[in-house]
Amino acid sequence: MPTTIKDIAKAANVSRGTVDRALNDRGGVNPDVAARIKTLAAEMGYKPNTIAKALATRSNPIRIGVILNSLGNPFFDKVIEGINSAYDSLSDFGIIMEIRKMRGYDQEQQLYELEQLLKRGIDGLVITPIATKKVRDALNDMVKTGIQIVCCNLDIDDVAYQAYVGCDYFCSGQTAGGIIGMTTHGESNLGIITSSHALYFHEMRVKGCESVLSQFPNVHITDYIEAGDDEELSYNGVKTMLLENNNIDSLYFVTGGTTGGLRAIHDLHMEDRLRVFTFDQIPAVIDDLQSGLVIATIDQQPFTQGATSVRTLFESIMSKQMPTRKKIFTELNIKNRYNINTDSINTK
Repeated sequence: MPTTIKDIAKAANVSRGTVDRALNDRGGVNPDVAARIKTLAAEMGYKPNTIAKALATRSNPIRIGVILNSLGNPFFDKVIEGINSAYDSLSDFGIIMEIRKMRGYDQEQQLYELEQLLKRGIDGLVITPIATKKVRDALNDMVKTGIQIVCCNLDIDDVAYQAYVGCDYFCSGQTAGGIIGMTTHGESNLGIITSSHALYFHEMRVKGCESVLSQFPNVHITDYIEAGDDEELSYNGVKTMLLENNNIDSLYFVTGGTTGGLRAIHDLHMEDRLRVFTFDQIPAVIDDLQSGLVIATIDQQPFTQGATSVRTLFESIMSKQMPTRKKIFTELNIKNRYNINTDSINTK
């Protein structure tokens, strides 16, 4: 592998920013230290890349804005950890980052957050976009001014972004459908909890599941509810669904709201009656994987989604080139009570 600035910094026992300034003669480094860094770089066969050259000619810090639909959704705790990890690894290169959090899928709130970040003079944006015309128009207007965009966790059509980083929603739904069909031995009355049928990519997860369950004629979808990734809406909706449909024996949580839905099951003392299928390794899911209520969860790598989004955006800004892949799909890992690792969840 080629030598990196990080390798030289480790060998010289200095920061990456110090190495960058020394190699590009940007001052602020003791002359003896700078000479030692240049000698090490030559000995280690270091070759500057396009990003390093761009950093050397840049006079202003790189400003990155982040907008996440994260409030009340524990999935995004790991996304934010990934974002912060990437920021820490790049901060020596002059990045200023601002994370703005919002609850749910309120178009006007997202437009407000976009306006606030525009006032900050951002160079790039990481966003979980709400796929409405107004948001699309706002994002495309930003692109026209030179702001680069990476979509994290949620994709959006007809926006000239750099990349989407997240799971393949239809495939994730197919994966869930296969697990449900096989673990129920092809016989089940299923309740589905989703965020909103109006959210295209969440709906793709429902459609993917349905496409596979069509191969299991004795798996019947008994009821749907929309919980908007809200724990209380999910709690009340699941409670009502189960009380009104005595034949439901399985539940499929498509997106957020899982914690509230699981709480409803426990409050109704229906643990022995139900098999539950979820996404992600949030604390409530881990607890119920261990208890046996949750049969399987599909992990979509939230830490990786956050970290990769920031790194992809940074590299795109500095290289002034499109990423090699427009759609960067994270892995779908199936977890059950026997392979869950509570000590190191989504930390890579």
